[in-house]
Amino acid sequence: MANRRDAITKIITRATDSIFEILVYYVLTLVACALLFAYFEDKPIFESFWWACVTGLTIGYGDMYPATVGGKIVAIGLMHIVPLVIVPLIVTWFLTTVIEDKNRFSHDEQEALKADLEAIKAKLGIEDESSTTEE
Repeated sequence: MANRRDAITKIITRATDSIFEILVYYVLTLVACALLFAYFEDKPIFESFWWACVTGLTIGYGDMYPATVGGKIVAIGLMHIVPLVIVPLIVTWFLTTVIEDKNRFSHDEQEALKADLEAIKAKLGIEDESSTTEE
């Protein structure tokens, strides 16, 4: 169970690395749903894209709505994907870029600490356990 949670955490972290990636996910979702809506509802592409934007942002003007089963399934998916997946990814990205971890060491600081520890171990005559392997 912990491995599955770690895998999900890694996927979410990777998905929120860049705002560009998140926006690509959003646009791809809108385009895919617009194309499916156009197919199922026999609507022009631009009108279908308008519907996808309005529905994805949960505005729902009511000027267009699905009448077919396929169109309704697309709408259900879109109404869940954008507010429950895309928007939280954007919020997560924003928060991780704004919030600064004051206890986090930089790479240079970590390397300096490792060098200091190695020097201390050498002065004390302590063998480095990480370099020895058990056979």
